[in-house]
Amino acid sequence: MKRYLAVVWMMASGLAFAEAVVEKEPPATPVRSAASLPPVRAGDALNAGLLALKQNDFAALQEALSDDKDLAEIAAEWDERAARSKQRRAEALEQDPTARDMAEQANDTMQETWNKLLSDEGVDALIAEWQPSLAETASKRVMEFNLGFGALLTGIAGDRKLSADQVQQLTRLMYAVQDWTGRVDFADEVRLRQAVMSIAQLARGTGLKRIDDVESLRFEEAAIHGDELIRTVKRVLAAYDVDADAILDSVRIEEHDAVGDRAVLRVQGRVFGVDLLHEQPMRYFEDHWMDADRAADRERWAVEADEADEQAAAATAVAAPEIER
Repeated sequence: MKRYLAVVWMMASGLAFAEAVVEKEPPATPVRSAASLPPVRAGDALNAGLLALKQNDFAALQEALSDDKDLAEIAAEWDERAARSKQRRAEALEQDPTARDMAEQANDTMQETWNKLLSDEGVDALIAEWQPSLAETASKRVMEFNLGFGALLTGIAGDRKLSADQVQQLTRLMYAVQDWTGRVDFADEVRLRQAVMSIAQLARGTGLKRIDDVESLRFEEAAIHGDELIRTVKRVLAAYDVDADAILDSVRIEEHDAVGDRAVLRVQGRVFGVDLLHEQPMRYFEDHWMDADRAADRERWAVEADEADEQAAAATAVAAPEIER
């Protein structure tokens, strides 16, 4: 089971869709001039990332997740990393011809799994290997979830940071998740085969015989396989009755009450049949939109750092005459 999850995680690395923006409460100061307004809206980055996921566009997703780089810069940096990876391997092989074999021994589990993904017989072997442990692990996790369900609901209801509407939303979502875990057999061979075959098709599509060769792919190649990676993640989720495209299509990200460098980001969507709505105060600070509270903390830390520097400078100035004596 750990190998199965590790492969999915490895192939999905770098694709996690980070929540990259935050804001805060309306300011007491007057509206700023147009020249000083933020160059982008609070929801632009998230909307760009959302669209990229909908369209299975790996390159666009990388650009959306990058704060201040265009696609050409992202590709150039990617290719530099790939070249360094290839160079390190070449140098290791030059110094020790057995280095590649040693690397395989150090990472034999992942390479062994990769090898099996490249053939139908190997996929059969993986399913036979993973299904028993998956059945045991899934059963244990579902039981733990059900045992802690009451405490979880109590914690949600008692969270003073949540509004009454948010408590109701999260409660409905928890019941929906419980229903999903109760009706989906995570160890079902048909579901597992569907998920593993999706991963196998992705692995075979790369044409790579070694899993660590992924690090040496140039951006143009990685983007092609990255598009298929996003589709693969969706197929794996679909094997367990999660329609990722339906969830993505339900998401709406909108900016409200925008005044100067402040705005409220409203995010709504439908997950497991439950409508969710969240409003997040945002602030444009240090050339980025971020959570208002986080921006306030960073601003406070900056002020405290400046004060500490001033105090240290003053102490040094006082001590200097004594040293000269």
